[in-house]
Amino acid sequence: MKKILSAVLYLSLVCALCSCSINNNVDTIATSTPVSPATIPAVSTNAGSTRSSVIGNPALPITKIPVTWGSLNLTGNLVYTITDQQTNAISIRALDLANGTISTVFQAPENAWVYFSAVSPDNQQLVISYSAPASNVSDSRPALYLLPLDGSAPPKPLFTPPSNLDEYNQPCWSPDGKYVYFFHITLTPLTSKGQQVASVGLERVAYPGGQPEKIMASAFWPRISSDSKQLAYVSIDPTNGKNKLFLANMDGSNSQEVVMSGNKPPDIIDAPLFSPDGKSILFSAIVPVQASAPTWLEKLFGVTVASAHTVPSEWWSVALTGGVPNQLTHIQTTGLYASVSQDGKYIASTSGMGLFVMHPDGSELTILIDNSGGDFATLSWIP
Repeated sequence: MKKILSAVLYLSLVCALCSCSINNNVDTIATSTPVSPATIPAVSTNAGSTRSSVIGNPALPITKIPVTWGSLNLTGNLVYTITDQQTNAISIRALDLANGTISTVFQAPENAWVYFSAVSPDNQQLVISYSAPASNVSDSRPALYLLPLDGSAPPKPLFTPPSNLDEYNQPCWSPDGKYVYFFHITLTPLTSKGQQVASVGLERVAYPGGQPEKIMASAFWPRISSDSKQLAYVSIDPTNGKNKLFLANMDGSNSQEVVMSGNKPPDIIDAPLFSPDGKSILFSAIVPVQASAPTWLEKLFGVTVASAHTVPSEWWSVALTGGVPNQLTHIQTTGLYASVSQDGKYIASTSGMGLFVMHPDGSELTILIDNSGGDFATLSWIP
């Protein structure tokens, strides 16, 4: 059995963010006919199928799906993590947007778990938040590993955690390739009453060969601007439990809140992403109509609340200077996490309804793969 309990613990500690209301104003989604790769027979590697020389393990299955999005003229590959809904088997795959070929980069072994993944700027490897196989779910915490994109070697630790009470997640590369940023949880030992306390914050490690350095406390969801000059992240106000979006220098200095105005800015946000033009930040958030926000303790321990990542949410944007946030979608779906195309014309997103693309303003939303084949996590759009 996969490490479901560990995943739940992580979500309770990290993202435990708030519930959401129903919005009947749902976007019209482009009418390509997405299919699940699970319904497409595997294509033999000897049958003339197209495979990138640097993406995917040739010993693992290839599938091929119809390119129902062909009119968009998309190029490159989407590298994503997916969990099979029936077996809980986790794999990292790459979808070739030009021809519909899906290569498998990594198939997690039994009793292992992949939480987050991000492709390096040179498109040669991934950094993954990964729990190695263990006989007991409490024996192995998520740590950071490197994995070649061609699947030629198993995951290798990026650095050694100081203890089995340290957990690392939400890794992302700086676009210049000099650092990996990540979220760090340090747990105290269990008390006789089964209680545990967690300290949380952002850290980074110089690549290659560096050691972790603390950036700031009580912060998570790091994301770096395309010029490797700004760090976006989310913090929780302990007085009211509301999320706040911040910008800082790469070393965490000069931190400034991106102040949102309007009738009721979102209280619960996550998964920030710099827009292609670098003038705004996209983020996932619930529609802000709840009467009150949960407290920090309720968020931390998952009391009667859920994560914005696990309840229906929308894509929003706000200028780097702050102001009224703009709701980009009306789709009411879970698991939103995005990556920008190389030409800046499209944004690809995971979601509870599958993989989709849209323009940076939320228009022309088109599903590429529906969710009948599994649950999607993070993704990277690479050439």
